[in-house]
Amino acid sequence: MIFSQRINHPALVASDTEATIKFYTEIMHMPMVLRQPNLDDPSLEHIFFDAGSNCFIAFFGPAAGYPPNTKMAEGGRVGYMKHLAFDVTPEVFQEALEYLPANGIKYRGPIDRGYERSIYFPDPNGITLEFLTWITPPPEDIPQGVIIKRAQDLREAEGAHHIEDAHIRRAIAELQAERAAVS
Repeated sequence: MIFSQRINHPALVASDTEATIKFYTEIMHMPMVLRQPNLDDPSLEHIFFDAGSNCFIAFFGPAAGYPPNTKMAEGGRVGYMKHLAFDVTPEVFQEALEYLPANGIKYRGPIDRGYERSIYFPDPNGITLEFLTWITPPPEDIPQGVIIKRAQDLREAEGAHHIEDAHIRRAIAELQAERAAVS
């Protein structure tokens, strides 16, 4: 049983509050929807950015008058986040390949992930962000998790190493056929 509707937000640590706000509002084009003192620690501010579809990214950053947070540099241990991934359309993905370097941001990729393509780039806190786009865009009326699960079943039945775009296309076709048969 799944208890949640979606991920509401990851809560991350910002090393520089103003640089984080500038990056997420100007580079990622996410509106800042909340900025207030942290209720547990007055040396920090609590910042929320709207990531779309009722999902947010939260940061705890140094409040005005407090030094930058250097604890973020301690990565690679239990609890360390490898990266934060965002679904993007194929059009946004293509635009990002020019937009990021034009704004001084280096990225790694595009990398073929079987059924999706990815690029990776840093935010000003050293957090690796991923833009991913599906090779075959999922239909809006079928949840991505349902498609991936069906593609996983198809992959396992074939003994394939990983999910490929062909598995996604077959999964979508099967799921659409099942829905049509019920209607």
